[in-house]
Amino acid sequence: MSRLNIAPTKSNQLNLKRDLEMASEGFNLLEQKREILVMELMRLLNRIKTIQADLHNRRNTAYATLRKAIAQNGYNHARNIASGIRYEHIISTDQRLTAGVRTPVISVMHGQFHSQYGFVGTDSLIDQTMMDFLELLEIIAQVAELENTIILLARELKKAQRRVNALEHIFIPNFKDTLRYIAEVLESKELDSFFTLKMVKKNLSQDNQDKEQKV
Repeated sequence: MSRLNIAPTKSNQLNLKRDLEMASEGFNLLEQKREILVMELMRLLNRIKTIQADLHNRRNTAYATLRKAIAQNGYNHARNIASGIRYEHIISTDQRLTAGVRTPVISVMHGQFHSQYGFVGTDSLIDQTMMDFLELLEIIAQVAELENTIILLARELKKAQRRVNALEHIFIPNFKDTLRYIAEVLESKELDSFFTLKMVKKNLSQDNQDKEQKV
């Protein structure tokens, strides 16, 4: 801890007390924010584990179906079918406030599934492959949203932690140390003034007694 380089005056004492009160309030608010961020991060980390596992399963399912479709219909034929598919979908982004932090909202919207190729020369595996990959796209959007949210909240938590540490270990101790120093100096000055005034009164009283004796 170190004392602030300010004059030990009454006005500085009052100002410093106000600064200390504000710093203490800020510390309490940051502590609450830090706790909220930690709880939200823990919740999201548990959730993303589940969604990532779902992503892994859906990806494996989609690629397994694709391999079966290629094996059944031939690589070139499956590729020709895929090149003719134009399936419209919309990826929209927005923002929400999560624990006081702006985080992304990512959603994928697509219409009802329909075949875009003739039934001749194809089988149900082609349809299933398309449906599996559309479902995979939805879960990818969820993972992207969660991962970005976790990154942003972790950054905000790090900033809040730095501020909490600065207030707890630097600013508040320095304010308190300086206030103690100012209080000691002002008390010393008051004692000096008291003894000086007492000596003046004693001298005045002695002078009056001397005058009375002379008279």
